[in-house]
Amino acid sequence: MQMENQGRSRKDVLEDLWRILQEDEKYEEGTILSSMCTKPLPIAKTAHQVFLASNLGDAGLFRGARRLEQEAVRKLADLLNGRDSVGFIVSGGTEANLLALWAARNSANVSSPEVVIPESAHFSFDKICNILGLKAISAKLDDTYRVKPEAVAHSVTSRTVAIVGTAGTTELGVVDPIPSLSKIAKTHDVYLHVDAAFGGLVIPFLEPAERNALAFDFSLEGVKSITVDSHKMGMAPIPAGGILFRNQSLLDPIKTETPYLSETSQYTFVGTRNGASAAATWSVFEFLGIEGFKKTVKRCMTLTEFLSKEIEALGINLLIKPTMNIVAFRTSNSKKTAEELRKTGWFVSHVPRLDCIRVVIMPHLRRRHIEAFLKDLNKTVY
Repeated sequence: MQMENQGRSRKDVLEDLWRILQEDEKYEEGTILSSMCTKPLPIAKTAHQVFLASNLGDAGLFRGARRLEQEAVRKLADLLNGRDSVGFIVSGGTEANLLALWAARNSANVSSPEVVIPESAHFSFDKICNILGLKAISAKLDDTYRVKPEAVAHSVTSRTVAIVGTAGTTELGVVDPIPSLSKIAKTHDVYLHVDAAFGGLVIPFLEPAERNALAFDFSLEGVKSITVDSHKMGMAPIPAGGILFRNQSLLDPIKTETPYLSETSQYTFVGTRNGASAAATWSVFEFLGIEGFKKTVKRCMTLTEFLSKEIEALGINLLIKPTMNIVAFRTSNSKKTAEELRKTGWFVSHVPRLDCIRVVIMPHLRRRHIEAFLKDLNKTVY
């Protein structure tokens, strides 16, 4: 579609925007069951708009936006036991994971670098390894779909620059045995990165017994960096991800000089960065606090438990008992069931690798949505 020779009225443009928006699915309708993103909190949308013109890539000009980013990172670091941690609010988990492995690769400085990655790791690591010239060594999973520590240890060689663990896998929401991976990383003096894009703002707010059983953060000595997405369970507008490093020294290998800007160097992959994401992240943390996040996570987990029990009552097998707010189940023909559910308006995921249907219980969902879904599931199951 070509650009108009003459501009159009504001009214006409906005009318077209609202009309075209109707093509998108709406979180509040409760039919989006496949996404790890959700409807942003109103305060986050306002904060995003207020700081829309701020550029964190030239932070000396936008000192307020930079302050909000630093404070948001500090709050994340405190949540994840990172006393000396530093980091950034970036575009999302892919960029955060890229920065972590970029730092690990440059720090190790070995030829033919390799990274040990669980079979269950997010597909962003395929892109990242391609970009950074890393050879991905896949580590097998156990029968609970967590990476096997012995498989990781066996895969570490003199060429290994990093080990990756996941705290909240995209497919099932399970948490790899990060304490064991930490010990392996320490033993072999290898960088350990934890992809907690989803779990980073779920696990800290679980009940104490559950939380303590899922250790994944900087309290483990081997952990060097952590990805946490605030546009997932942080309920900030897209894009908003977080990357935390254990300390400042880990950033040195990815420092880039920026001689003509207001600051002399950058550490992020993206140069021009919108301060709106940092402002939105900060606003949610300020608005909800620890107790607000606990309430949100508890509601999601209660709904997860309800869905799990009702699915089993229908005679359908869960793949595993949910660790977080993701429910995965298998029918006699999971792919066909998922297709039929989509025809009736339910957006679920079919995971080919596991041949299962995946439902993510995000904050936009209510019990009435799940009850309606269960009725249609009972009619369409194959």
